[in-house]
Amino acid sequence: MKNTSETNISNSTFSFRLEFPSKVEGITFCIAFGLETILIVVGNLLTVALFAVDKKLQKKSLLLVINMAFADLLFGAVFLPLEVYFLAGHYQLWKARLNTPLYIFHRIVQVILSQVTVISAALIACERFYALYWPLKHRTLSAQVYHIVMFMTWTLGVLVGFLMYFLPMMSLKGRQSSFSLLSYYLVLFLIVCGCNIGIWRKFQHRNIAFQPRNRTQHQRLTKTLLFVAVFGLMSLLPVVIVYFLMSFYAVAIHWSLTQTLRLLCFSNAVVNPIVYALRIPEFRQALGLCCFGRQAVIVHSEGDKRRDNRAATSVAGTRLRTLRTDRSHLM
Repeated sequence: MKNTSETNISNSTFSFRLEFPSKVEGITFCIAFGLETILIVVGNLLTVALFAVDKKLQKKSLLLVINMAFADLLFGAVFLPLEVYFLAGHYQLWKARLNTPLYIFHRIVQVILSQVTVISAALIACERFYALYWPLKHRTLSAQVYHIVMFMTWTLGVLVGFLMYFLPMMSLKGRQSSFSLLSYYLVLFLIVCGCNIGIWRKFQHRNIAFQPRNRTQHQRLTKTLLFVAVFGLMSLLPVVIVYFLMSFYAVAIHWSLTQTLRLLCFSNAVVNPIVYALRIPEFRQALGLCCFGRQAVIVHSEGDKRRDNRAATSVAGTRLRTLRTDRSHLM
């Protein structure tokens, strides 16, 4: 039987009614969050460890990626276990008291690490845009600049996280605070969309200042990092929309839907290491060396070289056809 008891939740941010599911549904969601926790910790711990030990991965273009992976690692190792603990307390699987210092720490960790992730996603898109449109200036950037940007990412994440946590307790009304948060996410989303449009136009014109082989690698890395940035924000968007509807229209959202959307939101931390392994040759080679030995690394390396040679040949053929076409017009 489904538990039909409803809990009234009302604060300065929103006011709505939430129907709690049965214990069977509660156990299902706790298991789902637990599995997601394991996948996040294993994937991102491996990503950070490979970056620390493999010099080929210690490139400027991957520093922001590792910064995001470290934030995802902390998210899976610190926040999600506490989330499962308090979530099970709602289903009366065991006693978990709310409004305790541990619960407050759990909520603050969530908002801070979430903001570090979304800010990192926006900065990755901006960095790729800058690398394509101002390649010479991008090459002169030192690692120290990236370290400063990473420090600023965590500083902004902490400030925005505390603001998001304490904003409902301030003098602002619920709709005003919700509108401020929605505007903040909208700005980040527009930044990523604008960078994607600019990069797509650059790829269409094919006027990127790199050698054919380097151009292919650069485009592949850019597309990979843009996918990571876009997927990170898109996975967060449904949760933002749902809580926006709760705040402005007091819509009663089914508990199962909210938990499903949160699972989707956290899934970007699971997907990112898989994307790195599939799309970044240096990461795949380091992973093959770690897990399967040197022979697997050689096979992957030869496959990457063949793909790069085919891409370079394709670019050269396209240029030759273009020159022939231009000469035919002149004759």
